[in-house]
Amino acid sequence: MTALDHLLAPLDLGPATLRNRIVSTSHQTTLVADHLPTEDFVAYQEARAAGGAGLIVMEAVAVAPSGLLTSHTLAGYFDTAADGYRRIAAGVQRHGTRLFVQLFHGGREAISSAPRPEVVSSSARPSQRFQTEPRALRTDEVEDLVASYGRCAGIAAEAGLDGIEVTGAHGYLLEQFFDPELNDRDDRYGDPAVFVTEVLEAVRAAAPGLALGLRLSGDSPAAQAIAPRAVGLVDFIHLAIGHSASFVGSTGIAPPPPTPRNAAAELTTPFKLGVPVLATTRIVDPTEADALIASGAADAVGMTRALITDPALPSKVRAGALEEVVRCIGCNACIAHYHAETPIRCSMNPRAGRELTLSPAGEQADGAASRRVVVVGAGPAGLAAAAEASAGGDEVIILERAEAIGGQARLFGVAPGHAETSQSLVANYEMLLARGGVELRLGEEADAEGIAALSPDLVVLATGARPYSAAADLGHLPVLGAWDVLAGARPARRVLVADWGGGPTGLDTAELLAAEGHEVTLVTAAPMPGFSVHQYARHQYLARLERAGVTIASGLELDSAGPGEVRCRSIFAPERRTIFPAEAVVTALGRVPEDALARELHAAGIPHETAGDCRSPRGLEEAILEGTIRVRVSR
Repeated sequence: MTALDHLLAPLDLGPATLRNRIVSTSHQTTLVADHLPTEDFVAYQEARAAGGAGLIVMEAVAVAPSGLLTSHTLAGYFDTAADGYRRIAAGVQRHGTRLFVQLFHGGREAISSAPRPEVVSSSARPSQRFQTEPRALRTDEVEDLVASYGRCAGIAAEAGLDGIEVTGAHGYLLEQFFDPELNDRDDRYGDPAVFVTEVLEAVRAAAPGLALGLRLSGDSPAAQAIAPRAVGLVDFIHLAIGHSASFVGSTGIAPPPPTPRNAAAELTTPFKLGVPVLATTRIVDPTEADALIASGAADAVGMTRALITDPALPSKVRAGALEEVVRCIGCNACIAHYHAETPIRCSMNPRAGRELTLSPAGEQADGAASRRVVVVGAGPAGLAAAAEASAGGDEVIILERAEAIGGQARLFGVAPGHAETSQSLVANYEMLLARGGVELRLGEEADAEGIAALSPDLVVLATGARPYSAAADLGHLPVLGAWDVLAGARPARRVLVADWGGGPTGLDTAELLAAEGHEVTLVTAAPMPGFSVHQYARHQYLARLERAGVTIASGLELDSAGPGEVRCRSIFAPERRTIFPAEAVVTALGRVPEDALARELHAAGIPHETAGDCRSPRGLEEAILEGTIRVRVSR
């Protein structure tokens, strides 16, 4: 047995025995069509079962049309849902993984575009985040919903699933009933416990042979109050954190770094009521997960984002190959795709959600001759290309002009919002490149002549981007670029950070300088700071900047400067000016491709592929995907 014997030990959840305590918890994949699972959905779940997960809790399925969170939510009330469940079960259970379904109703929480459906809840209380204004359900409608939970449970049992989880977390419908602040009813459902207990009783009656659990938010006082009244009806309690209705609370649902890892661990004590406790939220490291179980804080752990990144994590842990685990980097691309209503993706693992179209690394080598692949640039795109080529049996030479790998990811790693992402990404690629077949040449500038001298079969250019600089009349004040600051340069104490489009660069620079004692004003031309950053990260940035005393102004761009001041003009009413005191300016004005070498190779007639920002500056996900794809399609 490996050292992580707590994590790998079996666990009984009522009638269902898990082979280990690693759980892929309910998360939306958008691999759904007409509210039913697609073949991509089946393949996605099977990949995590084949990788050794002890339990997969399918994403939330609505128990009634009024409970659909999005247009891509599974419908557990369809009779045809059973056929979909059977297809998923056939792919998952044959690997020894238990399969549960989560029964869900969003209540007043609904994400939709016009024409928007009606929204219902326990009471008529508007919800801030999605700007929904529900009506209160009639008593008979609540009774019908209780019956719907039972019908959906019966469908799951008929399909041969192993268990059911009812969600009362994140401020969805169950919590809207058991939270006294959201329930002002004068019928029997005004008692906080009645709806949740009737739902659990209906589910148990309809599926008596299945495991039954209740998901709650560990940071919810209402959940702490209701748990003792519900615990006698369930086989386990599943704890997450976060509340969907508020901008700040919603970040807890899938919090990015620098939220501490294992965030739910310190919240489990009030919920240890005699049934196993499954804890989830930012549990991404197997060793830490094992210690959490050993401490008694939880009996099982949700490692969802870790399993998105590396579906084979449980098998690697069991084999004692912890050093081979590809770690979640905390970029939150997975949840960002859900909010964009596009299929689930992972920046670090381009195969997530593409299991049917992008075969595992190395499989393309069957019957193919080894190549000499020259990769220029050791940022994310180049590292992905090198790792993919190496896994396929190719000889790889990386030419990198810097003295370390990582590119922009390493540069941004000095900022709190990107430190963990940078460190994890670099560590992942150091591991992947160390498998052999890669020669890394640091501090070496590449040119057409030198590349040709290497006699490559394939050249992949991943030369990245550089900051864009725009002329502005700022002669009275010193100007630094944001990248200069991230690399170590420092402006005067009173500084204005000018951000062009609401990306992370201005946020990171402002936060870094404020932490060092600078008096910082962040001015963005976007309608709000972090406009292009995923909402969970953006909300946390804004909270940290507010607490650090950073002055923020939106909808403004640089105009000119005078002694001790910067003049900015409104992007909406350009004749309007705002003056800010400042002794220096730091600019974050976007990026342009570093594509000179591509033009040089083209002129020299040297065939090559390009990947990442040198094609057009975008994000981490695009860089790693393109680095991977360029190696595969050129074979």
